[in-house]
Amino acid sequence: MYRIVGCILVVAAGAGLGVSESIRVSERIYTLEMLLRMVICLKGEIRCGNASLPDAFYGAAGRMNGKYREFLITAADRMKAGKGEKLSQICRECAESSLKKSCLTHGEKDAFFSVGEYLGYMDLEMQMKQLSLYEKNLEEDISRLKEEASRKKRLYRSLGILGGLLLAVLLV
Repeated sequence: MYRIVGCILVVAAGAGLGVSESIRVSERIYTLEMLLRMVICLKGEIRCGNASLPDAFYGAAGRMNGKYREFLITAADRMKAGKGEKLSQICRECAESSLKKSCLTHGEKDAFFSVGEYLGYMDLEMQMKQLSLYEKNLEEDISRLKEEASRKKRLYRSLGILGGLLLAVLLV
């Protein structure tokens, strides 16, 4: 009796792991879409509003929510404080604290952290080109992930269930 219950629990745990990995794929796509939205808002604030960077960050924060809004407001507050910090350092530290528990890969995090390196010290046109380049890369990543998402989700769920079944068989 206990063996049967134990086997059922092991299979359920394996299935749960597969489902959780499948959910992480969806979260990753959502996070990249929110970063894309944030970049688009920043571009709009800088280009159309002709705003300074702190004001652009505040303006974009008005259109975002959650940890993305927190990142923009924190970065804008630190820029306004004017303590002589580099913009790249401000953006990196604020992003690391706001997005530390995100499901992005290290490469995606590094790309986002480095956005601040190309803002603030060049003219308007160069800043817009850098944001456009990052926007284009995000769009490519999102489209690639969406194409792979259904396959990966099915694979993760199947591997979770099969791994649970394998462990259950080995335990019996």
